[in-house]
Amino acid sequence: MVLLCALFLTASGTACESDASSETDGGPQRLSAVEINPTDRAELADGGTLRWGINEFPSQWNFHHANGGLSTVSTVLTSLMPRPFRVDGSGEAHPDPDYVRDVTVEFSPRQTVTLRLNPQARWSDGTPITWRDYAGMVYALSGESSGYQVGSSIGYDRIADVSAGADDYEVVITFDRPFTEYRSLFHLLLPADYTDSPERFNTGYLDRIPITAGPFTVEAIDRTAQTLTLVRDPDWWGEPAKLDRIIFRSLGAEALASAFLDGGIDVYTLPPDPASLERVSDARDGEIRAALAPDYRHITLNGQSPALSDVDVRHAVFLAIDRTALAESAFGSLAWQPDQPLGNHFLLPVQEGYRDNSGQWGKHDPERAMELLERAGWSGGPDEGRTKDGQRLSLRYIVPRGYAPARNEAQLVQSMLGQVGVEVVIEEVSGDELFSSYVVPGDYDLVSFVTTGDGFPVSGGMEQWANAVTVDGERRWRGNVGRIGSPEIDAAMSKALTTTDRDVAIQHINEADRLLWEAGHTLPLYQRPEFTAVRSDLANIGAAGFAILDYADIGFLKP
Repeated sequence: MVLLCALFLTASGTACESDASSETDGGPQRLSAVEINPTDRAELADGGTLRWGINEFPSQWNFHHANGGLSTVSTVLTSLMPRPFRVDGSGEAHPDPDYVRDVTVEFSPRQTVTLRLNPQARWSDGTPITWRDYAGMVYALSGESSGYQVGSSIGYDRIADVSAGADDYEVVITFDRPFTEYRSLFHLLLPADYTDSPERFNTGYLDRIPITAGPFTVEAIDRTAQTLTLVRDPDWWGEPAKLDRIIFRSLGAEALASAFLDGGIDVYTLPPDPASLERVSDARDGEIRAALAPDYRHITLNGQSPALSDVDVRHAVFLAIDRTALAESAFGSLAWQPDQPLGNHFLLPVQEGYRDNSGQWGKHDPERAMELLERAGWSGGPDEGRTKDGQRLSLRYIVPRGYAPARNEAQLVQSMLGQVGVEVVIEEVSGDELFSSYVVPGDYDLVSFVTTGDGFPVSGGMEQWANAVTVDGERRWRGNVGRIGSPEIDAAMSKALTTTDRDVAIQHINEADRLLWEAGHTLPLYQRPEFTAVRSDLANIGAAGFAILDYADIGFLKP
């Protein structure tokens, strides 16, 4: 029987033991920050195969490539690639001793970060991990080298120099401008051989993962079967992985639930909708681990779409959408509900400095929406639709095929916008192609997806909000798939990353957020709960919140 962790109340009001609190009146429940069944390694069996369900099968496995920055890529690579810092459940980052033994930071005359590397760390081809790998990452990601199809240059573009310190295992990183979120850098480090040229960077991890440096290594990638098999790396220098093998298997949303119910997979992330949770509640030897996710759902508008190039139209879309109704529909009968629609693009309500900056644009106001549409030249109304210069105001809403919650959400938005005369055409596309073929190239008008936090509110998502840059004479939006930006937004984000005063940084973060609302860039909906269906005898895996899982410690409980 699946334990639903206080999200479905039993007759007696029972809640998970790890919940921060439960309400006796049947009201909304409070979720824990992390729910992974933490267990000492000594209590885990040695060996076993973990079958992990994923909802897409990427072709680009370089997380830093423009097409590689997906949550699935991060989930897989966290077991395979180095990271100097590990984030805990509270969102704080600490040195990961498997890769970095010590860190020193100086701010005068320029910010300098010195990493003392673990000299035992090796790439899977036997090459030591040294300062050269860190220097190569900066060379590829700084934005100064042409031909690299980079997802984000944030932080790397502030580094003036990377050099060896006392030896090859000491990395001295000198910044030309202060960067307070330096701990976000070099996560999922690449070997120097794969950053030394654009071709190697762009194609070296395409449909393959050739070099690794983690507790697991790659045994096979089968695109036909949509499976990726990892095995324990015998050359791993840290605590050996408890599991023998992890098999990632890509399936559609409905197929994932069926596979969990019939024992075909052992773990997968559920969509936060009642129907999915109720269905999985019938699984034998399973439970749902729930926590408050470090992410939020939003609707992104394509600012370069002809229909949405006018900020008045974008604001009209904001005002026509009832965000509270979308949240109520999404969570239905769950005992947990968000307190209010999200009012910030950078910070979640649980984070220090959160402020609702939505102002007049966060309200549900169909009458004002229609006024803005009229002002923008779109005449007509709900019955006949709106036209301008003989063109109908029609928006393409792209959703992943077979994902019922996204389709239901789009249908609600379709109805809401229809009430102000805006036609919405829902187009279902392959989940594997949603980003690579539609969102990244800008072939859409509206799309909903989730922005995931990582403890670094500005640098973690700066590319999503940054203005376009000119590279090789071409204007590129990089990670800003909404294609809306301004120098003022960039300046506020940059100031937030430069100051060492936390209170001042928060002021700049909220100023950047206010400007995003004014620009009509992306409509935040709500912070999400995180649900993971897991076999009951699995430990150190589940709903991790901000925390980075230690894959070596994932395992099955001893009988």
